Amino acid sequence: MKVDVLDDVPELKAAVEAACAEAPSEARERQIRAHARELVRALRHPEHPLTTEADLADVLAGPSLRVYDGLALAGKLRARGPERPTAEKTALVRSEVMVMLQRVLELPVVHLRVAEVLPLKVPIDRSRISRLRASLQTLADHIGQRTRWTVEGGLLTRGYPRWVRMLALALVVLDTGARVGELCTMRLEDLSPTLEEIRVRRRPQGTRARSRPLAEVYILSAATRAALQRWLQVRRLVMREMTGTAEHLWVSVRGNHGGVVDEDEGPEYRAAGTALQPRGVGRAYSAAVAKVNVDLAGEVGWSPLPERMEQLRRGVNPDIVLFPPATPDAERAVQLLEAVETAGRDLAALPTAEDGATIGIQARVAAREAGREAWRLGIEHQVQLAALSTAGLAALDVPRAGWDAELLRALDRAVQLTPRQREAETTEQVKQYQTC
Repeated sequence: MKVDVLDDVPELKAAVEAACAEAPSEARERQIRAHARELVRALRHPEHPLTTEADLADVLAGPSLRVYDGLALAGKLRARGPERPTAEKTALVRSEVMVMLQRVLELPVVHLRVAEVLPLKVPIDRSRISRLRASLQTLADHIGQRTRWTVEGGLLTRGYPRWVRMLALALVVLDTGARVGELCTMRLEDLSPTLEEIRVRRRPQGTRARSRPLAEVYILSAATRAALQRWLQVRRLVMREMTGTAEHLWVSVRGNHGGVVDEDEGPEYRAAGTALQPRGVGRAYSAAVAKVNVDLAGEVGWSPLPERMEQLRRGVNPDIVLFPPATPDAERAVQLLEAVETAGRDLAALPTAEDGATIGIQARVAAREAGREAWRLGIEHQVQLAALSTAGLAALDVPRAGWDAELLRALDRAVQLTPRQREAETTEQVKQYQTC
């Protein structure tokens, strides 16, 4: 069992818990705990004049904190890895955390750093957005020409799954301005049935970590819809070994060792299909972009992509389409579900051959609109699909109601297949499923 160094200083640990309870986000909570543990390691360091037995008023006083700050800046307090200096941004966060602990303990406040000393981040020039989109289209063409978007063509080889994921991530960011943490919270439910819109859950700075995030709906460009379809295809194929949840939109594309370490068996193995965490998303994006920038250098229509997602995000200012209600309106939900069922019943009674006729077009448009409005209100995909099934619309005919085929396949794996069934699915069955 891993030992927490904060246990050596119970009073500090209690102050950390109190500060975390008031933290505006989970990220801030992690920062508080990390720097508090770093402070304990400083008290254990031979160059620090105090020890873990010292009074907290002395530990959090100016002289003690300046010694701690110097040791931390020199990289002498790292929990693992070689010594190396820390960034100025990290020093600012360290100062903010110490101030929070001082205030919790009602001690004199000592600021080791002030925000004004930090250089401002330079966003991507807005005039480059069109070139960025052109580069992403060049990347999509590059992958398609070499793989034909099929397993037989090598879609799951040579790092292409990571490129497809990066392509979809980048385009979603350009359409929505989503942050890394907001991308990680996205689930299949946040994609509209037609893949024309996406829901982003925001938690504005200054709000409590446990407060309800605000939902925003954005229209997706045609290029983003195509990229998401390709990503859902790759996602489905790599989910064969998935052992965790199948609801997250952004998942790992290969197995890795990490997480809890067992003394006898070593690090825990995580199969492909595991939900990505914020750090994993950032690293995956940066690694894929670094490789793509080298491999596609010199191609017509290619401009290097920024290697940090934050740079990409700060270069866009998308228009919010809708602020969905925090909780669905029950009466409106019933009306929309009835509209979905009615549209499904009309489509079920209509021969497929009549889809191009006026009556067929009207029925398909009505089904598409009903499904979109129901999704915007927050009615889950499976509830809508159940209504269409009740209306008599066969599962294979659901795309006639405007539903994207790849999204339907992803939802099918997320809900209907058990882990044992996924494991038993053969390569031949996957190929048949891809072309159905």
